[in-house]
Order: sequence, then C-alpha cells, then structure tokens
Amino acid sequence: MINDPNISELYAGISGIVLPVDKYEFGYGIVLSETYAHVMAPYLVAFSPAEPGKPHPAPWKPVKGDLSFDVYAQLYIPKDLRIERWFDRINTIWWFLALIRLNGYTFARVPVVGILPFSEIPNSINEPIFWPVEMNSERLNPSESAIIQLDLSVLEWVNKYWLTAGMLMRDYESFSIAFQAVDQCIWNNSPALALVNVWGGLEKIFSPSNQELRFRISTAIAAYLEPPGENRLNLFYTIRKLYDARSRAAHGTASDEKKAFTDTYNLLRRVLIKIIEENKVPQKEEIEKLIFGV
Repeated sequence: MINDPNISELYAGISGIVLPVDKYEFGYGIVLSETYAHVMAPYLVAFSPAEPGKPHPAPWKPVKGDLSFDVYAQLYIPKDLRIERWFDRINTIWWFLALIRLNGYTFARVPVVGILPFSEIPNSINEPIFWPVEMNSERLNPSESAIIQLDLSVLEWVNKYWLTAGMLMRDYESFSIAFQAVDQCIWNNSPALALVNVWGGLEKIFSPSNQELRFRISTAIAAYLEPPGENRLNLFYTIRKLYDARSRAAHGTASDEKKAFTDTYNLLRRVLIKIIEENKVPQKEEIEKLIFGV
C-alpha cells in the first residue's frame, strides 16, 4: 500500500462547506466533487511502552472525547500533476481551500487526506490510509457567518485565479507572508495573537522597512505631511487608530480584540483579493505615487 502523498493520487476530505454542484473541474485533472463521510478519531490509551516495531502491549482502554468531522466534498489531485514552480501536493490542497476561505468561508477545512475516493473506502480490500491535516478543534471565525452552502461564484473565482495567484506566492515574499498570515490566523484561539499576525501581513506589504513599524511613526508621518493645525491632528488620529489596536493586542491590554481582529482581517482580505485579481503586488514606489497622487 502506498504511504507517500507525493507519489499517489490524493483525495482531500473537506468539511464545513456544501458544494452547489455535483462536480467542478479546475483543470490539470484537479476535481472538486460531492461525497459524504463522517470521520471520527476516538481516543485509545495504552499503559506500557512499546518495543521497537511492535504495538503497545495490552491493556488498551477507550476513553471519552474525540474529534469528528462531516466530510461533504473531496478534492482530487492526480498523481501526475505537474506545474512548473508549483506547490507540493499537500500544499496544492491547502492552496485551493485557502482561496475558498479567503472568500468568506472560513469554516472550510481539510481534516484528512487519503488515497481513495471516500465512496470506495467501504468496499476496499486494503486498509485505507488517512493523513491528518487541519484537525484543530478550536478556531476563530472572522467572517461572522456559519454559512456552509458554497456559492458557485466562489468556485468560478477560484478557477479563474488559482494558478496565477499561486505564481504570486512563489515570486513575491511579501504576498506569500501576507496570504499565509490571513489564512493561518483563523486557527488561533486568541483574537489578540491573531490580530498581531494579520498586522504582520499588512506590514509586510505596505511597510517593508523595520524602522517604519514603530508606533511613534504615527506622529512622525502626521507632522511631516501636514503643518500644525486640524489636518495634522486628524491625520495623526487616523494613523494612530490603525496602530492602536495592534499595539494593545501585542501588550495584552486590549478590550475589543475580536472586533479589531475581524476588521483588520477583512482589511487584509480586501488587499489580497485586489492583488490576486490585478495579478500584481504593489511595490513601495507605486504606493508612494498613490499617496501623493502621481
């Protein structure tokens, strides 16, 4: 039995969303289709060390508590998938799910990846293999929604941009870090830590110099751009507000962490979608021209 995800066909079980169609093809043999399976991971405890190459000796005792997921869809990755400068096979699965999550379906996850279609597992003569992937029990939900019925327009959007956006991940470190920040933050159970994580993604794109990350830059920018008066004061308040939430979260004094996280998450989400649709990561010189209306 094959036990290497890099040399076999892969079927990623997806929970948290229900497809609007029976099957959707993304090209290169990659297919998303309906299925169903209830994946359970009960706990079983042994009480003596195992000898090398042998199972733990009896007794074994089942205990209460487990992880379980309802799988409503599967993403098929053919074993002969070849795309130049592309992800490995497991990260190809992550990429498609991350793009779906970016479109507001943050409950979508891949708890397990196997080498057989889920519908064929009951009649398989071989013991199926599952690799656990996204099995975290707790997570944040910045979309503020529990909708699991996937809209067809989301699949069409992913189909349009998955390949070119993947190349941006390879070619631009700032985009890659920001995208990973927006996708990984939802697996955190602390809004404060997630807020700092998302701000790290924004800063990577819009403030690549470490010196520019200090809180006091709010005052320096306002004083540099505006003469003394109301305009300088208003600009200072605007910049300070953006940094205040991050600063409070980083120092453990925030009282509105969840809202600040949700707002900042959606801000980075808008930035990433714009970058993906324009197929262009903004550079420092371009941002400066935008600021000064050039």
